[in-house]
Amino acid sequence: MAICAMVAGLACGNSPILAKDSGGGPSLLPNPSFEEQEGDGAKGWKKRSWSGGERAQWTVPSPGRTGERCVSIRSGAGSDAAWTATVGVRSNTWYRLSGWIRTRDVSGATGALLNIQNLQEVRTEGITGSRDWSLVSAVFQTGAAAEVEINCLFGGWGMSTGQAWYDDIALEPVDAPPQDMNATVTIDTSAASVAYSPMIFGGFLEHFEHQVYGGVFEPGSPLADRRGFRRDVLAALGELKVPTVRWPGGCYVSGYHWEAGVGRERKPTDDMAWGVVEPNTFGTDEYVELCRLMCWEPYICNNAGNGTVAEMRNWVEYCNGRTGRYAQLRRENGHRKPQNVRIWSIGNENWGQHEIGYKPIAEWAPLVLAAAKEMKAADPQIQLTAAALPTREWTLPLLKMAGQYLDYISIHSYWLPLWGRNDSPDYLSCIMESEGPEKLISNYVGVLEESGHRGRLKIAFDEWNLRGWHHPGFPRKSVQDYGDPQVRELVEARGKNAIASQYTMADALFSASFFNACLRHAEDVGMANIAPIVNTRGPLYVHPGGIVRRTHFHTMAMYAGGLEKRVGKVLVESGSLVQGNRRLPVVDALATVNPSGRHWVVSLVNRHPDREVACTVKMKERLLEGDYAATVLDGDSPDAYNDIEHPNRVVPKKTKLKFVKGVVQLPPHSLVFVEVRGK
Repeated sequence: MAICAMVAGLACGNSPILAKDSGGGPSLLPNPSFEEQEGDGAKGWKKRSWSGGERAQWTVPSPGRTGERCVSIRSGAGSDAAWTATVGVRSNTWYRLSGWIRTRDVSGATGALLNIQNLQEVRTEGITGSRDWSLVSAVFQTGAAAEVEINCLFGGWGMSTGQAWYDDIALEPVDAPPQDMNATVTIDTSAASVAYSPMIFGGFLEHFEHQVYGGVFEPGSPLADRRGFRRDVLAALGELKVPTVRWPGGCYVSGYHWEAGVGRERKPTDDMAWGVVEPNTFGTDEYVELCRLMCWEPYICNNAGNGTVAEMRNWVEYCNGRTGRYAQLRRENGHRKPQNVRIWSIGNENWGQHEIGYKPIAEWAPLVLAAAKEMKAADPQIQLTAAALPTREWTLPLLKMAGQYLDYISIHSYWLPLWGRNDSPDYLSCIMESEGPEKLISNYVGVLEESGHRGRLKIAFDEWNLRGWHHPGFPRKSVQDYGDPQVRELVEARGKNAIASQYTMADALFSASFFNACLRHAEDVGMANIAPIVNTRGPLYVHPGGIVRRTHFHTMAMYAGGLEKRVGKVLVESGSLVQGNRRLPVVDALATVNPSGRHWVVSLVNRHPDREVACTVKMKERLLEGDYAATVLDGDSPDAYNDIEHPNRVVPKKTKLKFVKGVVQLPPHSLVFVEVRGK
């Protein structure tokens, strides 16, 4: 029987090809079929819970899949629990963890699966619903570990309900997996599709370096219009069909007092976070004007750092009110009608000690509650989100106290933390981060399920990027001596964000994987905002003489403008890329379909740096055959990038791709959109 090995940590159905058995010996686990009892448990296995243990039932029922017994976990109200066993292993050695799972009415969190407690990236497919005995498996390398703790897990990063049975658990040494360069993408055309929010293709602007000043806004430039907006920048951003842009930060907002940025008489203020002077020539009114010009939905993040609840409430009144002191102030500033800013965030990363106004969760949850009440009193129609860590410990207390007032919950992630040291990892090191978004979102959905707010409240992934911004020595929490040579040197070091050669095909393909993860979770992800949209690590580089569309600009343009409106169900079986003890599927895929179900756009990502992949595409049982219209984004090398001298080295190309018995050759390091039109 062929065994389908699920890649560690993947919840969306990507299945790498199995490693070859090195010996086919017996399982290394004690009592792997649970035939030997010990008291009310299974010999060699222990009961364990992380939450809801008092609501879980661990049993050793009969019969098993084979033999007389198996183990089971059941919970009516929700638990995160496991049967667990620890066994010694050889370091830096490849193993396969496999077993059989049966479920009945399992829902919530990840479901029923196998994982390794001390190697959290190793997990099998999570099984939910009601299924007969199903084989699950994961191949992994132990690294420095001398022992592993195996969980027959129920819940997983959240709590599940229902019942699951586990039997015939095996841990076996295997040969290193081959880097098989084949993949099969099966689209279930009969399964229900899911509408997604275009807000997933949102952007972000912060008062940092040249995102605003010298980015979208440059009065006096020959390339700017009479209002100071850069015409070339706005034209390029129009290609991205950006639905919303979050502003004004970021860490900057935790020291920003919005009244300094409105009115005719504006004075410069201290930007404590970034150690520079803020001129305040671009404020609320300019931001809203830019949004209306670009057809962006305004999204304002307010100051929950050194600001006050009253200040937050007053900002809402200034933008949206018809009566009151601040509505009158807006009218005096030349804006008679309300600006109708619909989306607001309470704070930015106030969970972190790097932030002005850091607050532990015991202080944060009451502040969010108070701010939400006041802001919605100023305008009951606004949509609210609040800064959160994507963990149970942070999210559950926040939502228990203030969840009823929120429409989104905001999380952030940058997968290469380059804040203090501007490293340039090679293509493969970058691309190995591509499964990070899928894991984070999958885990956080379990937290939302546990909170009871899943389905009503959406995830706003409102800061994301492959690369963290480079800002050594910052952010800070007090006014700087702007003439201090050390401060000036650190501020100048931020110019390293502009080095063009950093933004390779890895950025383009990582961004595709990020969008795929959000779209696969379209029922739970309502918004995402690349941070930023202009300059720093953004897809559009702006300089005094023009613009450069970086590689991930083209990824964004393809996704925002080239997909159909609904996400279909896809199974991906793929060979693996391997780097050290890390591995991921070489192919990622997404299928979107129009409301009629007749027209499809299939996204195919070949992550391999230098090899074609033979990819079979099936529409249920039908193999694609013949020529299909396609758009291909690749480069002459995995390290290809665009710069001022060569702005079009990496650009998408319209072409036709030939499928023979379902098989198409995907170019190395490429993103491919294939159009499948019904008759």
